[in-house]
Amino acid sequence: MAMGYQDAFSQFVLRGKVLNADSQKPLPAVSVYLNNTSLGTLSDEQGLFSLNNIPRGKFRLIATSVGFETWSELVNPADSKGTILISLVPKSLQLGEVDVNPPDPNGWAKWGKLFRDIFLGTTPRSVDCYLDNPEVIKFRLNADNTLTVTATKPIVIKNYWLGYRIQYKLEDFEYDFNTGVVSYQGYALFSDLSLTHPAKAARYEQERAKAYQGSLMEFMRAFYVNQLQAGGFEIRSLKKIYNPEKQRAKKMLEEIEKYKASSVASDSTLEPTDEFGMTLRSHFNADSIRNFKKQMLEPDSVVSNQLIDADSVGFAVDSSTAAMYSPDSLQIAYELKMEPAKYKAISKKYKEERFQISQFVFGHQKAVLILNSGYYYSPEDLKITGYWAWWENMATKLPYDYVPSNPRE
Repeated sequence: MAMGYQDAFSQFVLRGKVLNADSQKPLPAVSVYLNNTSLGTLSDEQGLFSLNNIPRGKFRLIATSVGFETWSELVNPADSKGTILISLVPKSLQLGEVDVNPPDPNGWAKWGKLFRDIFLGTTPRSVDCYLDNPEVIKFRLNADNTLTVTATKPIVIKNYWLGYRIQYKLEDFEYDFNTGVVSYQGYALFSDLSLTHPAKAARYEQERAKAYQGSLMEFMRAFYVNQLQAGGFEIRSLKKIYNPEKQRAKKMLEEIEKYKASSVASDSTLEPTDEFGMTLRSHFNADSIRNFKKQMLEPDSVVSNQLIDADSVGFAVDSSTAAMYSPDSLQIAYELKMEPAKYKAISKKYKEERFQISQFVFGHQKAVLILNSGYYYSPEDLKITGYWAWWENMATKLPYDYVPSNPRE
């Protein structure tokens, strides 16, 4: 797999019109943006919109307005011709209907901190990230001990560390108290705070570069162009293989027991040998049998931990899309940054790790598709554990149109 860099300076325009799907009338003031970027606008009185200065690549186009279902579609501005028509479907819940399972009026007091820790994270700089309108966030505890979180309006996040104001349209959020598993999905539009605070622009850029280094976005971009080694990343296969020593010990103990019970034991000329040419009688001593039994207590499988390259788990889908898949779990190590002390304090198993180490599991046995921006889909097909599971959250998130001041050639 070798995709090559796209021209970052190619820019495109995306034009469209937003209509009410029921009445077919134009919808004004609809928020239209490219997901997880700083590229967005509002439709005018005729429902028309225009997004300018779009870099080359595919993006997910989002259209959202209060009272309508969110519209979402993957688009490539370079291939778009004419006007994109967007039809927003009114939400089915009508005025006067009663919610049979209403949100808890004391939800924020009960679960606000839990939501914040999951959504904004617990990294050292998450304290510089704030929820500007927590009153729009609603909580409901379900009978199966899961927590559902909804938002009546886009959640506004102020990130004073990276210098972004983020509007996040929360589509779904569920936390399972029984398993500790959380899943959520939504769409984000970034606004650069340095435009209104130019004196802080240099500091914001410096902090963004630090956040980008070793991030999941940088990894996906490096994978796309097949430059993982130059980027400081290593991939290892966590393939499980049968423990050969345990398999041999099991076989030897079975053979010894059968041999003892057979008539062959009385006739040395018929005595069988093992795979190394040694007679079974030579294994009858207490030390050998004790060693075999000790080996039987070892795990059934071991992890190969073999270093692999991007070509072995990646391939090109088309001229603008790469794919990653492995039937085995993958370990991703980033060797240019040490793990922070706060991460090591989470669990004993992280204390001995020197570098940032994460794991990929392809839970649905499907390939993950990757774009040149670092965006990947479908995220539900990729389970991420380890360092990135802790680090990657809204407090550390960069927009997909972010380009570091010294991009790797």
